[in-house]
Amino acid sequence: MKKLVITAALFLAATTAMAGNFYAAGEYDTAEDRNTKADSYATGVILGYKDGPWQYSGKVSSGQAEWGNGSITNRYEGRVKHTWSAMGVKPYAQLRLGETVKSTTSFSYYAVDAGVAVPVAEKFEVDFSYRYRNAFDTTNSFQTDRFGVEGKVKMTDKDSIGLRYSQSYGDSESDAWRLQYTRSF
Repeated sequence: MKKLVITAALFLAATTAMAGNFYAAGEYDTAEDRNTKADSYATGVILGYKDGPWQYSGKVSSGQAEWGNGSITNRYEGRVKHTWSAMGVKPYAQLRLGETVKSTTSFSYYAVDAGVAVPVAEKFEVDFSYRYRNAFDTTNSFQTDRFGVEGKVKMTDKDSIGLRYSQSYGDSESDAWRLQYTRSF
């Protein structure tokens, strides 16, 4: 997995040397486990590059079951996304490869996303999404299906904010909220 992460980092570094549309995002997630009612949180940083319908990004995130209590989980993820334009809406597909690092274990995973962003007004759209995620070694109990809906507001030509609600099913049964701020350069 280390070779995969190094290759993804080198690829991202190479794409940043090209002219294009770079962006950075910060996000805050909070989730409640539907079975145990335990709350958790995570923060993340995303750096990316857009080239026409293609988008390449890397994400680093860290989370904990509750502030100052329990083990910390870190994730490192590389992503490739393609967006189409059809009949006024924007369907997309995304592939993610990542590594989860916990205090007692670490493992590699993959995720496949599909969705559609629907413009509602000039500066507002609603994004309906689905994500399938699993560990390459399935003994890690990481398989989930996630369904989400997100409202995105374009505040300026370079700044946007989004609020997503999602539900996950499988090895993780949770309801989650995510607040994300994105700045394009």
